[in-house]
Amino acid sequence: MGTFFLIITFLLVGVPGAAFVILQLIAAHRRQSLAVNWSSSEIQRRGLRIAEMERNTAAARQTIGELMMKVSTLRLTVERLEKLIEKSTTDTKAAAGKP
Repeated sequence: MGTFFLIITFLLVGVPGAAFVILQLIAAHRRQSLAVNWSSSEIQRRGLRIAEMERNTAAARQTIGELMMKVSTLRLTVERLEKLIEKSTTDTKAAAGKP
């Protein structure tokens, strides 16, 4: 009779317990697989984002360079025009001073 109860106990406790452990192992494996897949896709996404940011940075640097060249050109033009204004005022004063 004791063997009968051991067999019934094994069937009631052991089989569901073994099934639970196996299902937990399968779930752990799936979680690990998902984590690896997510990690690889995240690395690809970040790589694409970094490449995009590098392109944007290069474009911004080029724009900054062009704008600095324009500023330099405009400053030279302002200096040249200021010299012309000074020259014309001195010529005007000299002409006004000569009777």
